[in-house]
Amino acid sequence: MSSPGVTDGQRSIPAPGLEHAAPASARARLRAAIIAYFVFFNALAALPTAGEPSAERFQRPFEREELRRWTGLFRAVGIDTDPDRLARGYLTFARGVERARALVLAPIEDWFELTQSGQDWHLFGSPGRIVSALRVTAHSATGDEVLYESGDASRRWNADFLEYRRIRAAYKPSRRGPPATYAALAERLSRQIFAERPQVDRVTLAFVQTRVRLPGEENTPEGTEGEHLEHVLTFGRPGA
Repeated sequence: MSSPGVTDGQRSIPAPGLEHAAPASARARLRAAIIAYFVFFNALAALPTAGEPSAERFQRPFEREELRRWTGLFRAVGIDTDPDRLARGYLTFARGVERARALVLAPIEDWFELTQSGQDWHLFGSPGRIVSALRVTAHSATGDEVLYESGDASRRWNADFLEYRRIRAAYKPSRRGPPATYAALAERLSRQIFAERPQVDRVTLAFVQTRVRLPGEENTPEGTEGEHLEHVLTFGRPGA
């Protein structure tokens, strides 16, 4: 088979773009191999694990409820199990994944530690069923007015500010509660409301906690389990 190009008598003219083509140098091949090595291990490290394998987690109310729900799903398709067996099976699986991951990443673990470039992260082993929404309420002689509530399109006072990602980090609660910056932010918001609304004599900030219902779950009877306020802060008008 002839090489790409055009024959001019006995002389072959290279095709356009191939005049200066040359095999990759040893240095280029080494660089490509190093890049591929790190890309490969970073891709492996970026794969999520099955969460933290902890038997203590399965003793919490939400996890026990989830185990019972999944037991029902398995039994519905003919798989006989119970919550305790399901928990043990998950722990065995999750710990096996952790050991396999540690073994595969052992050749590059020191590099991750030196450069602080590890990709370690976990799936949510047990997401909470309780969600929190920030609520800002102004109180006056004429009644109470909810100015802002997360996720409520009709209560949007100062929403651009409160929903900016860096501001959300100053109040958004975790399972341990809101961050330390929550109180200072709440006081700042109360001062702003007092300045904008002379009729307001008190301002309350709180987190409205509601329980997420799973598909097929019956609605909660009113008064038995509904919204619940947590981390309530109330501010009076200065000098009043």
